[in-house]
Amino acid sequence: MKNKYFALTGLALLSSSALMAGNDKPNVLFICADQWRRQAVGFMGEDPIFTPNLDAMSKWAVSFDRAISNNPVSGPNRACMFTGKYTINNGLWANNTSIDPEEKSAMGTVFKNAGYDTGYIGKWHMNGMVDAVTDPSRRLGFDYWYQSIAHTHFDQRYYAPEISEELFRVRQWSPTHETDVAIEYMKKHQEGKPFCLVVSFAPPHTSGGYGYEDRYQPGKALKLGYGYGGPREYEEMYTEDYEKHPIRPNVKATGTDPRTCSSAPVVAGYFGAITSIDHEIGRMIDYLEESGQLENTIIIVTADHGEMMGSQGMMTKGVPYEESAGIPMMFAWKGKIDAGRKHDLISSIDLVPTMAGLANIACEGADGIDFSDLLLGRKFDSPEYSFGEFNYGGIGARCRPWRAVYSKDYVYILAGPGKLREEHIPEGYVLFDLKKDPYQLHPIVRGMGYDKVISKLHKVLEAHLAENHDPFIQDLWNKTTDELPLKPYMNKYNFDPNLKEFPPKSKMKKAPKEKTPKQKAPKARKNHSHSDKF
Repeated sequence: MKNKYFALTGLALLSSSALMAGNDKPNVLFICADQWRRQAVGFMGEDPIFTPNLDAMSKWAVSFDRAISNNPVSGPNRACMFTGKYTINNGLWANNTSIDPEEKSAMGTVFKNAGYDTGYIGKWHMNGMVDAVTDPSRRLGFDYWYQSIAHTHFDQRYYAPEISEELFRVRQWSPTHETDVAIEYMKKHQEGKPFCLVVSFAPPHTSGGYGYEDRYQPGKALKLGYGYGGPREYEEMYTEDYEKHPIRPNVKATGTDPRTCSSAPVVAGYFGAITSIDHEIGRMIDYLEESGQLENTIIIVTADHGEMMGSQGMMTKGVPYEESAGIPMMFAWKGKIDAGRKHDLISSIDLVPTMAGLANIACEGADGIDFSDLLLGRKFDSPEYSFGEFNYGGIGARCRPWRAVYSKDYVYILAGPGKLREEHIPEGYVLFDLKKDPYQLHPIVRGMGYDKVISKLHKVLEAHLAENHDPFIQDLWNKTTDELPLKPYMNKYNFDPNLKEFPPKSKMKKAPKEKTPKQKAPKARKNHSHSDKF
């Protein structure tokens, strides 16, 4: 049963025949998830995961095998995704810092200026210490607003001003609820004007609260109530003994506590959340097809960053390894895209320019590259490199800087002070030959036969940093931990750091009493199922 809040939205079902009237621009449906790594997509052939709808979509979409998160932590890379600019140029250095609301290359602004209706559903995380974006001028051009707050995926808080100026809770698996909202939005916009809609799922990121009472996060002190998970019906699809059969050969213990050092017990929760998201993506594709909009809609599927899930003995993100920096990236436009898997280097900053290029609209000021010619089968000169970085987790965390350059066959990393350098990159630099060593088990330094490659990539990275006025090498690379800045540059768009939440919890509507709706596990879907694993 649809949630009662839908009745307040006034989203009417209009006939699909109205869609094409006066609409000579394609719709855009941008789907992203939080902490979804590139390897965790079925057709990629790496993680043992079920994603039948994406597997089917890959037959008529372009998917990139070497898509990179430019700054693999939520807020900073979301700023890269939604502005097309590197961190040093968009100013969002850490979680809980803010983005400039006047960014001309912002996705919503670019499409709104081109005559699109713009909508945003789900996680935002670019509004400083105050999560709910109550000021419409700070929404980067998105008009319809249905924002999720924090991570409580079975009991999610939302701020949706068309419904209520107060936060409210929905006790339902958040991707299912947000997909319902997205479909209702698309129904309303079958009126001739194209839409650019973002659906930003918070899972498979760790979560807490209702539904996570028995969960924990590997590598941390045993504390039940926060960890990885999705609907149990999807988790139950993953019955392998991941302790005896690790999901990747570089998986190691994440600590010394035998109760929490293994990532194996949480793999089913992580994969189950992703398989459920694949199911919701299938629902949106089904709707577009049934309403006659599929061939007039550009669909993008990506993530803000990956998840280590025990690789290199690490969890979560924020490091330059493939499991953290590698993200899914798919562009689908049925009948228009030159479908297939591509090995070209692409990164988060390329999303907005490429989307604008496909829609044939203007996008100025972005650092990223427009890949639309490649996607449409035209002549295209692919870039040789992508670039990654990390600075802070949140504004209360100490700087943990690194910079990296990714090429077709290599990744070269410069690590500043912190745990990454101390435990993994003691020389302060390292090269990995991804062709020979895809799991990054054999670090390369000078004197091991790769000196020319190291010198070349160091110069490439040095030139990139100089071009963007990034002082990493001079100011951060070989400093001691005590010499690093304690908190990121706080730009003028940040809110009062003493204001923790809007509105106060005392004004928040309580969640309904009913139990979480039972979800059906994936099954064969009309025209969208491509897997023999079920």
